[in-house]
Amino acid sequence: MAQDPPAPDRPERLLIFGAGGHAVSVASVALSCGYEISGFIDANRAGTTLCGYPVLGGLDAVATRPLPALAIAVGDNAGRQRVHGELSEAFGPLHFPCLIHTSAVVSSFSTVGEGTVLMPGVVVGANTRVGRFCILNTRSSIDHDGTLADFASLAPGAVTGGHVHLGERAAVSIGATVKHGVTIGADSVVGANSYVNRDVPGHHVVYGTPARTVRRRNTGDPYLA
Repeated sequence: MAQDPPAPDRPERLLIFGAGGHAVSVASVALSCGYEISGFIDANRAGTTLCGYPVLGGLDAVATRPLPALAIAVGDNAGRQRVHGELSEAFGPLHFPCLIHTSAVVSSFSTVGEGTVLMPGVVVGANTRVGRFCILNTRSSIDHDGTLADFASLAPGAVTGGHVHLGERAAVSIGATVKHGVTIGADSVVGANSYVNRDVPGHHVVYGTPARTVRRRNTGDPYLA
């Protein structure tokens, strides 16, 4: 099962790593499920504000020890994994709650890992496992018996059938559809509005209807504009 949100009479404080557009979306989800935003962490925007909350600078500028709950608002999958590794190395064990918007629908028979964010309108079908530090963006869905491995993502409006499996850091872009039973390998990217009807090996970029391989990609290659 997904982690429970904090009790409304005792809101838990949350620091958000990052201060871009995705950070605003993460903050909105956090507020929806009962967290109190302490601020954003971004050394490049220190001293400014975002949505009325302070941007505190880098983690070295945060006086509170131990750190409160933390969210990583980095949209790029490999970048999010890199930041998690850096934070863990610098500070040891940290608390990364999963953040689930109140409008999301998550089956009682499914699990959602730490650090994962479910945006408004997300649907997670029965007997599905969503890994750690995934992003399921607005109105995306994964149907029954599916798997999102750690640091994978579904962009807004992406839809998968049942028994679909995404490998680590795999990304399905805006409006794409993945047929039931398909596996998408680690670090592969499905282009926007594509239809995937067969397995995609790891480290590939595919798009079209039906989707075809257009090139190979390495872990960490940019794919978000």
